[in-house]
Amino acid sequence: MDSLDKKSAFVFTAPLNEKQLAGKRILITGGASGIGAGCARLFAAHGSHVIIADLNEELGRALVAELGGSGGSVNFIRVDVSSFESQKTMFAAALDLLPGREIDVLIPCAVVGSGFWDYTPLHPDALRTNSALEPTTKTFQVGLVGTYYSALICAKYCMGLHVPSSQKESLPYDKSIILVGSLASYGPLPGSPEYTSVKWGVRGLFRSLRVEMLQTGVRVNMLAPTFIETPLTAAQLPMLKKAGVPFAKVEDVAGVVGRLVVGRGVNGRALAIMAEQVIDLGDDHEGKNAGNILQAMIESGLLKAPLSFNIPKPHL
Repeated sequence: MDSLDKKSAFVFTAPLNEKQLAGKRILITGGASGIGAGCARLFAAHGSHVIIADLNEELGRALVAELGGSGGSVNFIRVDVSSFESQKTMFAAALDLLPGREIDVLIPCAVVGSGFWDYTPLHPDALRTNSALEPTTKTFQVGLVGTYYSALICAKYCMGLHVPSSQKESLPYDKSIILVGSLASYGPLPGSPEYTSVKWGVRGLFRSLRVEMLQTGVRVNMLAPTFIETPLTAAQLPMLKKAGVPFAKVEDVAGVVGRLVVGRGVNGRALAIMAEQVIDLGDDHEGKNAGNILQAMIESGLLKAPLSFNIPKPHL
């Protein structure tokens, strides 16, 4: 537990100052529900200019109506994040709606569940018939490819980085990309190799961009929440609660996101968001790529989510 008690240089649960978020220009994909909607509510309440981008137009417009009248502005744009063309169109429309035609913060939350892997073996003759069904790649296209598209388009075209650094007095580090990983980015979620692969991919993107983007003044951090009560986890909720798995709240995640936005000295951190606790995973060389903290979490019993950290051996 000692390594869990190490104090971070930045307090991710410190009170938020409304003035620090007022006027921030925020774009959230998957913003109509779940974590994305929670973030939209937080930023709208603090006077930010929020773009909610989502495939679900009904939910998105309902959220805009709910959040109307905030000190900033809230708009909805329909997007299919798995399509590069759709994302290009969405980002161009977003710039037209935002003051100064720039984005300060990108939060790519869009994801779809994968269900559980069916390991049932079948006769090889099924390969010659219609009974061998092609698996869907939608989880990959939305959660990983879509996240990559969002980060690429936003950083390349939408954050004002085309202005030569010589024209700037200094890098203010007020732009940021907050990627949404998971504790499944560190240990496989049993029965869900698609979702696990997507979240490991997001972690790989995070570890690369946190180095590459800082030289342009853009900070990159990653959320690694435990199970959150969202539409994505609704089907598993009763089973997991019965097993004693603690759930964090959407509001917990949104609060951390807000603090990452204002924490201009914070870059390259992966944060585990647990029930009533936020832990810097130490996903770097010093922390043995999060190994030290994860081991402490397992030994302390803090990590109760059904993740597989042990590799089984064949019984010969």
